[in-house]
Amino acid sequence: MLSREKTKTDDQRQDVNDYPVKEQYVLSRLLPEYVSLYRIDLNSGKYEILRLDANTNARQLAEKDPHPPENFDEYVRRYADNFILDEEKEEFIDWHLCANMKRRLLHEEKFTYHYHSVSKEGKDSYYEAYVVKGKTDDETFDAFLGYRNIDSILYKEKEIQEKLQKALNEARLGNEIISSIARTYQYISRIDIQADYFEEISNRDVEHLKYIHSGTLSENNKRVCRGLVAEEYQDAFEKFTDISTLPERMKDEESVVMEYRMKDGSWHSLRFIEKKRDETGRLTHVLCAIRSISDAKRREQTLIYQVAEAKKDAAVKTRFLSNMSHDIRTPMNGIIGMVELANRYPNDPEIQQKCRDKIMDSSRYLVSLVNDILDMNKLESGDIVDQELTFDLTEILSRINTEKQLQAAEKNIECIVDWEKSELSHILLTGNSVYLERLLNAISDNAVKFTEPGGRIHVWCKEKFADEKRVVYEFGCADNGPGMSQEFVAHAFDLFAQEKETSRSKYEGTGLGLPIAKKLADRMGGTIRIESKEGTGTTVIMTIPFKIGEAEKARKLEDFVKDPNTISLEGLRALVVEDNELNMEIASFMLEDNGIIVDCAKDGLEAIGKFEKSEPGYYDVILMDIMMPNLNGWDTTRRIRSMKRSDAERVPVIAMSANAFAEDIINSRISGMDEHLTKPLDPARLVNALKDCVWRRNHRL
Repeated sequence: MLSREKTKTDDQRQDVNDYPVKEQYVLSRLLPEYVSLYRIDLNSGKYEILRLDANTNARQLAEKDPHPPENFDEYVRRYADNFILDEEKEEFIDWHLCANMKRRLLHEEKFTYHYHSVSKEGKDSYYEAYVVKGKTDDETFDAFLGYRNIDSILYKEKEIQEKLQKALNEARLGNEIISSIARTYQYISRIDIQADYFEEISNRDVEHLKYIHSGTLSENNKRVCRGLVAEEYQDAFEKFTDISTLPERMKDEESVVMEYRMKDGSWHSLRFIEKKRDETGRLTHVLCAIRSISDAKRREQTLIYQVAEAKKDAAVKTRFLSNMSHDIRTPMNGIIGMVELANRYPNDPEIQQKCRDKIMDSSRYLVSLVNDILDMNKLESGDIVDQELTFDLTEILSRINTEKQLQAAEKNIECIVDWEKSELSHILLTGNSVYLERLLNAISDNAVKFTEPGGRIHVWCKEKFADEKRVVYEFGCADNGPGMSQEFVAHAFDLFAQEKETSRSKYEGTGLGLPIAKKLADRMGGTIRIESKEGTGTTVIMTIPFKIGEAEKARKLEDFVKDPNTISLEGLRALVVEDNELNMEIASFMLEDNGIIVDCAKDGLEAIGKFEKSEPGYYDVILMDIMMPNLNGWDTTRRIRSMKRSDAERVPVIAMSANAFAEDIINSRISGMDEHLTKPLDPARLVNALKDCVWRRNHRL
């Protein structure tokens, strides 16, 4: 075991020959250079002072305390209390603890530590602690710990800084510019062109630290080029760093620069800066400055990408505007042409009817076009709030399928509906019924549009998964239309996508149907996929999750069978709330044409006044515009629903709105409205909505 010895003077150094061969070697290396040297058993903490030079802090501590601690950890703490700054003390002690040194020496043969020491006289000194593993066995774990003063090394670094300052002061660019260079560049060297010699001034670049810091420039450039520069830039790098051509290249220049990529993928900029010329003006000395430009390159690449994306977006928008110009002008020209034709043959009933039909078709297409554009704009901006409503799935399916079967029949297309109410275990659902209806309409509209007369469309709905709270339905639509190429299927959900530009003249459309469907499916937490083959047809499959509604109410709905033919509108009294005189006239005419008695109000406040003054049950239905002065339709409906009278909650309220946004339809439902019709009013849809509301009121649903 080791025993602590008293401090030895310079003349009392331990004889190296007293130790085994390995330890003799370690001591022979440490003794000449280190001002103090210890041998420590890291297991027990006992230590032996092998050397302690005069004029050291450790010697002062030993002379002050003739009975130093027997444990090295305590010895270190005492030293730290006397000579180490408070803010550095914890780190100093932690490094010197026997347990910590042993832990590192188990994996390393040696390691070092630099620290700042302050003498009692206030003199600052910097030291390097150097620990080397010694003898180890079952009982002992020896280490040799030496200390040497490194002030001279720091002085050398200071000399390097002075050289840099001298070089900067000599430069024609002036002190301010050179100082800026020193802060900006990771590597700076000065070059004597005629001598082909360089000398580093500053080097903060990890890669360049691997190479020599002074010497023959041309040889060093070749090594750096082969070792660091990416292969595709090596030729350019060698030409640029060829100093034999540099005086001619910089004949009229104060600096030249090149950018190059490193093998590790990073980017650097190398600049030669004029330092000195001879009496003839020929360049003789330059500064070489290198800095990393990886961040700048990344920003540049980002900007290039953003510009490319912006151009792509601009191209898409330009194509869209071109398409819209065609799609809007075509039906409008048709309307104008039909009006002129009707005026030319005022007494020909057949031509008059044909013109009216064409005008109606074109007008409906224009409304559909505007609705698609506005819907996509809303979905793209994200400026919508998702709301969940309880709804009857069979009602939505019946409404959509009935409408699509009529549209298909007009084109002589067979429309097969493959679902039965009895097969749908969960009918009353909670979710976004408006989005669902829009989604199914968008897909089935495409099928009808692209299927040729004599073709076939097959739609279905089936339950894929259900538990106590949630159900997932699969909705499908298959047609035997022209189909799509696999290249187009990959982009079918892109904005304004169409298989061929020539198809625009054959199949009217904005190219927004599938993108709208995709965004609606995403917002509902579902999926949508396309299976298609050219010449065979297209199948679109949607999977949408819903919450399960109240079972009691679902069963109640199933107990009734609604037959529209048994519901009469004759003699009903309707309150029409509309601020636009023309729209009021149109709505009143449609209602009166079905035997309904009409009462009118020009805004929400007038409607509330009329409803309050009427007897309970006086009005069978209220048709409510949304955007009105004084009080909008939603708030008017809320005020009516909150009245304390028997019919306030039960009177059907049907919204009439120029907006077809899903958000507007949902807000109508939330405010207490029963149905939402878009303007211009469609007579058939108006009648269906009225019958549906009357049926629900009669059955107290």
